[in-house]
Amino acid sequence: MSRNTRGSKAAPDALRFFKLDLLGEADEDLCFLDSFVEGIEYESWRTGMGERLTPVYPKGARVPMSKKYPGIQLTPLLANSLSTLFGSTEFKAAVEKHCGKQDIEYLPFTLYDHRKRPYSQDYFIINPIGTFDCLDFKASDIAWDDEKPDEILDIEEHVLDRKKMKDAPQLFRVARDPHTYVMGLELIRELKKRDLSDIVVEELEFSDSK
Repeated sequence: MSRNTRGSKAAPDALRFFKLDLLGEADEDLCFLDSFVEGIEYESWRTGMGERLTPVYPKGARVPMSKKYPGIQLTPLLANSLSTLFGSTEFKAAVEKHCGKQDIEYLPFTLYDHRKRPYSQDYFIINPIGTFDCLDFKASDIAWDDEKPDEILDIEEHVLDRKKMKDAPQLFRVARDPHTYVMGLELIRELKKRDLSDIVVEELEFSDSK
């Protein structure tokens, strides 16, 4: 597991959180996804926004490997450009262990290779529903819309508000930036315990420790 732990000295273990990098490692041998479930490609926005996918999810769901990237080596969390968690059975089990009370969809699919042949049935779309308010908006590096002052265009640096994080779950989407996923230290340790590598994360800082 690859980690940037620049904020680790500032926060106790109970309050350490990490942003997931879904693009993964720059390794051409690794599987990469840039297409959503066949037949409902236009519904991919749901998993980027924390909306339910179940109502439109097909039986026998299929996801193809990218035509642009030849890699076929599988990882616990498949790198992708779709803001979606494509996790292995073992990754799913780790999430379920620490997020059992959360509202999360676990949707199975068959991964198809570049020749359109079944390659793996060991994966699920893991879709946390909704978002969690965690940011200190003044401390975070945010590009605001000049015409709509309350509209966020982009967040360059996510900085946490310690008061908001008291009851934070171990896996969530960031409020006002639902394409960004955050995991807590307990879940990180569970993944490490299960020897689930090739997951890229960056530790987030708290505004009162900057």
